[in-house]
Amino acid sequence: MSYSSAAPRDYQIDIVDLVGRAYRTVFGRVQLVAEMALLPYLIVLATTLVALLMPLGIFGAVLAASIHTFGFLLFGAIFFVRWHRFILLGENVGPGFIPPGWGEFVITGVKLGGLVFVGWLVLAFVAILPPHFITLSFSAIGGIALTLSALRASLVFPAAAIRRPVALRTAWYWVTGNFWRLFACTFAAYFPFLIVQMLIGGVSHLFPALFGIVFEALRLAVAFGGAAVVAALLSHLYQDIGAKSMAG
Repeated sequence: MSYSSAAPRDYQIDIVDLVGRAYRTVFGRVQLVAEMALLPYLIVLATTLVALLMPLGIFGAVLAASIHTFGFLLFGAIFFVRWHRFILLGENVGPGFIPPGWGEFVITGVKLGGLVFVGWLVLAFVAILPPHFITLSFSAIGGIALTLSALRASLVFPAAAIRRPVALRTAWYWVTGNFWRLFACTFAAYFPFLIVQMLIGGVSHLFPALFGIVFEALRLAVAFGGAAVVAALLSHLYQDIGAKSMAG
């Protein structure tokens, strides 16, 4: 693979343009996004509700988190792959439930998520060592750096969705000189949805627990909307950087 055709250092992300394109892509096709997301959303919601029924305690919390994470990874990925493939290939929802590229997308998510998880485990071990003031500070800084590093490699996802998977180091290279612009774009793309989710969570406490399912469904729908904007942003950035680099 050659990188000469679109050297990342010669490309500067236009934050306003990229974020604007992402929002326009989603809100200009709300019905299509809803159609693509509906069944994956319902399945993820079901796994979320199952997680909420887990018993209290450490074991229950771990089991609930695992159910929610795997549900979102396996079934949420169906929507993200469909959406990436529509933006990058013009492909609408096909006859099958599992779209092409789903396996590559999930494997990519497991690889990147696994690296982050192992890194967090190491940092958690470091945090319990004395002197705690130093080790806790180091672990906190390391955790932030680790999470940001995963963001820098995020172009692996649109590439995997269209069955052109690339190595993490390749996606890392593509963002050279643009990481903080990518961070600003991602923040601008998802932060409004995060605020809405927090508001839904706050309002839910004013109602009886019976209404918890309704508010959880609303919160998850907003999360899917925010994820659709972020996915559109990554797809457009992949078109601007990754696809041109691979063409070289």
